[in-house]
Amino acid sequence: MVYLSVSGAQAVWSICLCQVLKLYAWEQSFEDKVVDIRNKELHVLKKSAYINAFSSFVWTCAPFLVTLATFATYILMSDDNYLDAGKAFVSLSLFNILRAPINLLPMIISMMAQAQVSLGRLGKFLRNADLGDDNVQHSSDSSFSVKIENGTFTWDTAMALPTLRGIELEIPKGKLVAVVGPVGSGKSSLLSAILGEMEKLQGRVVTQSNAAYVSQQAWIQNATLRDNVLFGTPCKEQQYNKVLDACALRADLDILPGGDMTEIGEKGINLSGGQKQRVSVARAVYHDADLYLLDDPLSAVDSHVGKHIFQQVIGPSGLLKDKTRVLVTHGVHWLPMVDTIVVMADGRITEVGSYDELLEHDGDFAQFLKTYLTSVDHERDDAEEDEEIQNIKLRMLQRVESVTSDGDTSADELTSG
Repeated sequence: MVYLSVSGAQAVWSICLCQVLKLYAWEQSFEDKVVDIRNKELHVLKKSAYINAFSSFVWTCAPFLVTLATFATYILMSDDNYLDAGKAFVSLSLFNILRAPINLLPMIISMMAQAQVSLGRLGKFLRNADLGDDNVQHSSDSSFSVKIENGTFTWDTAMALPTLRGIELEIPKGKLVAVVGPVGSGKSSLLSAILGEMEKLQGRVVTQSNAAYVSQQAWIQNATLRDNVLFGTPCKEQQYNKVLDACALRADLDILPGGDMTEIGEKGINLSGGQKQRVSVARAVYHDADLYLLDDPLSAVDSHVGKHIFQQVIGPSGLLKDKTRVLVTHGVHWLPMVDTIVVMADGRITEVGSYDELLEHDGDFAQFLKTYLTSVDHERDDAEEDEEIQNIKLRMLQRVESVTSDGDTSADELTSG
C-alpha cells in the first residue's frame, strides 16, 4: 500500500483518490507506477549527487593544483631549474590570498546564471505594453451606465481575429441586464472590455466611474472574513449585517470558529467554493457602487442559496434593485425576471431584448435555451434543484419548444409552397 503525504486543500482529493483505488482494486498497479517514478527520481538524484561531489572535489583541490602547476612550470622553464625558499614562500602567500576568490568562483558562475534568467524575466515583463488610458471613458453625466459603440476588443494584438467584434450595447441606469450564450462566446470578455482590461482596437466605451466587479473565480485576502467584506472601508454595522443576511453568510458565521473574525487562509483555503463566492459578492454589495458587473457568481453556490442571493441581492426586489447590474449567467431560470437579455455568439452580440421579445421568434436565444434545457447535464442537475426553479424551467422549455416548432413548421410550409 502506498501512502501519499498531503496537506491543506489536497486532503479531500487524497481521500477520494484512495476510495477509487480501493473500490477498483488498483492498489498494486498504482503502487507499481509510483515506485517506478520514484526509482527514476532516485536515479536522477544519485547522478546529481555524483556530479556535485565531483565538482566539489575539483574546486576544493583547485588551489593546490594551481600552486603545483605554477611551481612545476616555473622549474621547467627556468634556466637553472631551481626554486629557492624566498620565491616559494612569497608565491604561497599570494596563492593563499587567491584561495578565497577561487573557492567563490563556482558560486559566482551559478549566481550569474540566475541573475541572467531573472533579468530576462524582468525585462520581458517591463517591456510589455500598458493598457491604454482611453480604453474606457468614465462619465457620471452619461444617460447610460454602459455604452459601447462599434467596439472591437482583443486580449493580444498579435491575434489574427479579435475576441470581440462589432459590439453595440447601451445599458440604461438602474436596469438588470443578463448576458447569456454558449461557452466561449465572449461573455466574460465583454465584462473585461467594460472594465478596460482588454485592448481596444476601435470604438468607444463610456461607463459610470463607480463600478464593482465580481469575478468568476472569487478573490479572497489572507485576512478575517470581516476584513474581506469591508475591504478597508469603515464598518457600518447595520449595513454590514444587512449584507451578510442578503448574501446568505449568517449560517456560515455560526459554523466558523471565530465568526466573522475567523482568519481566512491563503487563497481562502478554509472556505468552500460557495462561501468564497458569497464573500466576494458581499464585498461588492457593501461598497455601494453605481454599476455592478457580475460574472456568473451563482454558479458556485447551491440552487437554494443561489435563489436566495438572486431574490435578496440581484433581483428586482433585492438590495441592488436601484443599481445597474450586468449579470453573466448560465442560470436561465432567472431570465424571465431581468429587464434586458444580451445574447452572444462567437464574440458578437446577436440579439438584445426582453425575455418575451426574444421568444417571439426562433432566434439565437431560443436555440440557446432549447440546447441548454434539453442537455443531459441539465437533466442530471434537475434532481438537486428547488421545486420552484424546476417549474420555471419546465414552463420555459414548453414555450421554447412551441416557438422553435412553430419556426420549423413555417419553414416547412415555405419550402413546400
